Amino acid sequence: MRVCHVITGFGTGGAERVLLQTVRRLDAARFSSFIVSLRDRGPLSDHADASGAEVLYLSAGARPGPLIVWRLARLFRERAVDIVHAYLYDASLAARVAARISRVPVVLTSTRASLGYLPKIAWWLDRITARWSQRIIAVSNGTADFIVRREGIPAEKVVVIPNGVDVSLFHPGDRRAARANLAIPQDAFVVACVGRLREQKGHRYLLDALDAVRSEIPSILCLIAGEGPLSGQLEARAQLLGLAGVCRFLGLVNPIQHVYEAADVLVLPSLYEGMPNVVLEAMATGRPVIATAVEGSTDLVVPSVTGILIPAGNVGALATALLRLARDPDRREEMGRQSRLIAERKYGIERMVAAVERLYLKEFAQRKRRMTGGADA
Repeated sequence: MRVCHVITGFGTGGAERVLLQTVRRLDAARFSSFIVSLRDRGPLSDHADASGAEVLYLSAGARPGPLIVWRLARLFRERAVDIVHAYLYDASLAARVAARISRVPVVLTSTRASLGYLPKIAWWLDRITARWSQRIIAVSNGTADFIVRREGIPAEKVVVIPNGVDVSLFHPGDRRAARANLAIPQDAFVVACVGRLREQKGHRYLLDALDAVRSEIPSILCLIAGEGPLSGQLEARAQLLGLAGVCRFLGLVNPIQHVYEAADVLVLPSLYEGMPNVVLEAMATGRPVIATAVEGSTDLVVPSVTGILIPAGNVGALATALLRLARDPDRREEMGRQSRLIAERKYGIERMVAAVERLYLKEFAQRKRRMTGGADA
């Protein structure tokens, strides 16, 4: 089967990484893949080039217009695509319309997070074009619930396939060596926060919580890994709060495993999520997680077993959670062990890819039967 994976662009987000993990691991004897990015090359394009799949760039602007949709439809026809699998909102809309024009047999789109952050017209467009997808893949139960209850998309169209993590790549490592590599004192209480520096991720609440607890946790050190539009603003805020000795802004870190290995706990103070890969990576590395109780994170973090869930935007609750784990190293270690076990048993990358392969085969077989039987598309 010829599969075209369509994505808005190769930024540094989780959807881009999931696409590449999927392409690398799909059964090559059954599926022949190529990738289309609506936008020009991005930070993860080198990784895409190394995936083994052909990558095409359509050079779209901020939003894909009719010309991009037409070019995409022509590609689908010329390449005789059997399955289109689109990731992210813009790519999903463009792929649905283009696949409809070019009569692609199977169209699957992935909703990586609820669309609550977008205007209502975006929901309407998603609902209207969803009729041209055989299935919508939700990455968490919360995201699936949003698609059905808030957008009004039929539940039978939605299937939940959680993200997966490579547990052979992310695993408990040498904490002392990782700290030495990053010049971190061995006795520090190290908090890691990994993700794009943008409003969604809630870094400002983390900075305020660090300010609240630093007198009670003198050894606290926070590693903030990632880049984004709020980089300068967040660094200025840290300086204003007198956190220069507490926060280290690391920028993009590759490999990121060293950050998890050096940490005592991962904090993800997001305002919304889909299925956060950083939580999966931290769990696989054997670290407890403090996360906000939003979609995706609530699927992953088991309160008091693998970490702590707190209300989004609640600085006091985040400060309390940090104090609780800082004061109880034995509890941290046990949470870390449980995190690793759950990551291995439920969220290995092979499980995710196998679920995607089963969906491809099932939907293609059903579509072929309908076409053979003469049913209307």
